[in-house]
Amino acid sequence: MRQKPPANIDLDEDQILWQRVTQRVTPLPGRQQRLSPPPIFKQLAKAVKPAAKTLQNMPTPAPPSSPTAKTPSPVDLREGHRAGLDGRTQRRLFRGDVPIDRRLDLHGHTAARAEVKLQTFIEDAAYGGCRCVLVITGKGAGVLKSHVPGWLKRAPLSGLVLALAQARPADGGSGAFYVLLRRRRG
Repeated sequence: MRQKPPANIDLDEDQILWQRVTQRVTPLPGRQQRLSPPPIFKQLAKAVKPAAKTLQNMPTPAPPSSPTAKTPSPVDLREGHRAGLDGRTQRRLFRGDVPIDRRLDLHGHTAARAEVKLQTFIEDAAYGGCRCVLVITGKGAGVLKSHVPGWLKRAPLSGLVLALAQARPADGGSGAFYVLLRRRRG
């Protein structure tokens, strides 16, 4: 379960972005780091630690039953992937015949804010028993349109997502994705 940030911390997207940038910076050889991060960034890091981490650098969690097993990557029907998904479900998802349980519209959000919202949305939907959700990114050459599939295919969301496909024109077309969530067992 995700932690809520303390009430006195404003989750400004500039602060989240700055936190990410400063986490990747290392001093040049032979130089010492002179400044420590301001206290707000330390509080911010604790408050939004799961969402503010760079998804690319996070290891894929192994299921408890097998310490060496790797979480399977979601099937991307847009790229022609088919393995791991039965033919009937593929066709239904591709045609938009799977009922949409929830929708998330990311129009107008920066990449940092959209990533946090997407992670929260997918986790809530998955743990709420939803099977298919619609994520709207907007059409055109938008940043979110290219980032959202990558975020869904990497940990921690890859363990919750079974497949994704481009939405039908009635649901947003190339500016939206159907996201099929894994069924929860037990």
